[in-house]
Amino acid sequence: MLFHRLVFASIFIASCLTRLADGATLEGDEVEALRSIGETLGKTDWKFDDTDPCSGVGGWIDEPLSGDIVNNVTCDCTFNNNNTCHITHILLQAQNLSGTLPTDLASLPFLQEIDLSRNYLSGNIPTQWGSASRLVRIALLGNRLTGAIPAALANLSSLTSLVLEANRLSGNLPQALGNLSKLEIL
Repeated sequence: MLFHRLVFASIFIASCLTRLADGATLEGDEVEALRSIGETLGKTDWKFDDTDPCSGVGGWIDEPLSGDIVNNVTCDCTFNNNNTCHITHILLQAQNLSGTLPTDLASLPFLQEIDLSRNYLSGNIPTQWGSASRLVRIALLGNRLTGAIPAALANLSSLTSLVLEANRLSGNLPQALGNLSKLEIL
């Protein structure tokens, strides 16, 4: 098991160094969107001035401290001849985040997964999330979310997983979610 972790860590470090050496960076509009998302969530330890969020270092991807705590922002840096990165996953589990859900996920046009499970997030699920067209997985398990599940989530035709349990949601399940043909987990 230790051997596998060492191999994984070596590969991870090599890929990070390769990315840095190649000069691939996150586009400015996505950096600003990520900054706004962090402020809305109450994420205070992201350092935008020191490190590119897609570098994999500086607190953007952490080795899990326990089985519950996950702190990862991952990117795909294969765009524009390996010079441009786009955020594809935001996984912030058990971070003690006490803000609200950000409305501007659509400002991350390549985002495929957001997992904010086991935090203290409150408020509604923003209807604007329905325009984040590449989202495949949403996990909001174990927060303090209220209100109804927005019918706009039915616009996410690629959605395979929508995990909302252990919140304070109310109202009926939107009938339009039944049209999500790829949805496997609800």
